[in-house]
Amino acid sequence: MKAKLCLHGVDIKHQAQLVGLVKRELAEYKLSYKVSYKVKEKYFDDNDMYKCRLTRFVPKQPHADLCVICMWGVLLVSDKPVNVADIVLEYEAGSSMTAGRVLTFINRLLEGKQCFVLEEPDLSRRIDLLRGRYFLDKLPAYDETTAMTALQCHVPWHLYSINKLWEQLLLGGGLQKTVWRQLRVKLRRLRSVLSMVKPLFGEANVWKLALKQQADALSSVREYDVLLQTCGRMGLRQAKAEQAVSLSQQQARPVVQSTMEPGAGAVPQLQQLLQGLRQQAQARALQQLQLNELSYELARMLVALQQAAGEKCELGLHEFFSKRLGGWALKLVQLQDKYGDIRDMEQLHRVRIKLKRFRYALQSVPELNASPKLLRSLKYLQDMLGLVHDDYVNEQYLRQLVSAHPELPELRYEVALLRGWEQAKADAALEQLAGQWQEFERLLGEWLEELE
Repeated sequence: MKAKLCLHGVDIKHQAQLVGLVKRELAEYKLSYKVSYKVKEKYFDDNDMYKCRLTRFVPKQPHADLCVICMWGVLLVSDKPVNVADIVLEYEAGSSMTAGRVLTFINRLLEGKQCFVLEEPDLSRRIDLLRGRYFLDKLPAYDETTAMTALQCHVPWHLYSINKLWEQLLLGGGLQKTVWRQLRVKLRRLRSVLSMVKPLFGEANVWKLALKQQADALSSVREYDVLLQTCGRMGLRQAKAEQAVSLSQQQARPVVQSTMEPGAGAVPQLQQLLQGLRQQAQARALQQLQLNELSYELARMLVALQQAAGEKCELGLHEFFSKRLGGWALKLVQLQDKYGDIRDMEQLHRVRIKLKRFRYALQSVPELNASPKLLRSLKYLQDMLGLVHDDYVNEQYLRQLVSAHPELPELRYEVALLRGWEQAKADAALEQLAGQWQEFERLLGEWLEELE
């Protein structure tokens, strides 16, 4: 089975640099490879296009197992130019020796100074990805008669998306807070998909652990972002000012305006402290992460998926998804009996994880055609349980924060305001939980009936 792996050079400046890297890694390429050149271009109805110069290194021996292609050019997507500076490896995925050679080639390439990320090797499909319209059933490897299609089509595009976010985060200096959140979500989504395809992919647990370690490197920064977002939504500065006005009116003091202005105009101590701690956590996280190391780890996963996809499977694609996700759904119905204490925060957290895993996997399988109502109900339940869990985690964290900074008397007051705000939202979510769970069970039951 032929497989392709594409590495995009993030900071490659010209075509000669790209070709030079390949010549360096292909020892005695003049003796072993025939080099050819070609221009490839395609135009689409919506004015998208690509045009590239290809340098192909094709083995002279017909039984040789590795072909290397350098692609240099541009994509035009929604009138925006996107550089193409790619090294594409074509090889037979069934051979462990070939897979080892591919990984050695990639490892040596990524040990250099240039940065690389995984990309979709097909330029037409890459344009689809950039436009957010990636159709799995249009991929050349898509075959509904075998469940192994899930490893070739449903998993790899997650790797491309994750690697691209790592590029934005690490080369952008970590300044975009939304990227931190998007990356954690993408990592969790891929872990859920790997859980789904575990019967097909024996190494699924190994790679789930590797992805969890990547997510853990981001977790401390994300915790500070959640707290800062809560402070922003609450309007801590405004809340302090309003409470100062209320207290001043109750005490009938004539100096209301003068006591208001410092509290209303100053940045709250809690936000200042959290912003400083977030910057420290961000610096630590960025210091221990290297883009090429992450790209290599994701490339290893892709090679392992391509190797496993060559094995035989008696189940068809739709049958596999129906059995796998149908079984998960039946277990979700039993969660209320298994975790019945809605005041036990650890139990509710486990329920939330299972709901999230099911939703992420279901969203990644268009073949099962889950209804928007079911997906919205899952998201609503997940969000409500998230509010409760955030309140639980934040309460412990804020208590430690106050104890660690007795020199900030204003901090205790601000934390008390924040706790009250968070507790009110968590209590409201718990009150709605039972009714929302009944609605979710109804929608899930209808979906299971359609699945049969």
